[in-house]
Amino acid sequence: MNPLPIELAPALSSRRRKIAARTVGRVLDLGGWADHLGAYRLGGEVESVTMLDGRTDVRAGTGRADPPGVERIDAPLDSLAAAGLGPFDSIVSLIRLPLVEDLDGFFRTVFDLLADDGSLYFVEPVRRSGRIGRVLALGGRVGRAAGGLHLDRDLPAEIRARGMVVTDLARFEVPTVSAPLRPFVEAVARWPATPPESSPS
Repeated sequence: MNPLPIELAPALSSRRRKIAARTVGRVLDLGGWADHLGAYRLGGEVESVTMLDGRTDVRAGTGRADPPGVERIDAPLDSLAAAGLGPFDSIVSLIRLPLVEDLDGFFRTVFDLLADDGSLYFVEPVRRSGRIGRVLALGGRVGRAAGGLHLDRDLPAEIRARGMVVTDLARFEVPTVSAPLRPFVEAVARWPATPPESSPS
């Protein structure tokens, strides 16, 4: 059973479509939702979309046909590289990280699948910023209030700590869900540009 509240489906549908419309090249969608699939620019800027989903979750669009060019794979994320998939130019994570316990392992796998000049696009819940967020994190109240979902992370800081550059960062709140799940970020992360080698003088 998916522990994420179904209210997130309508509340974030426009943001999911916005993120999908920004992607390019070969796309890996980490799944969980399907109302944004039509926003991928397949046949244009997007070459293909691999979606990490079966059809077992109502949020993943069990009752509609996928657009041509979308391939669903019902397999663990860490099995894709061994199956010869990747690298991907765009990896899209839409409210996946609350379900991830091993954040280090998750990022290692994602980075292995991401092309050197690729981008990570995400819309994810985060720990509330500022003093209130720090107090809640220290008291452990976020984890207890959220029924086991992992919501006590500062995702932009986690990504920066792993060497990526976070761009276009927008923080917002979803008022229709419980308080621990309201703070969100929408952002893009890339590897820093490698400075050109200086020519010998």
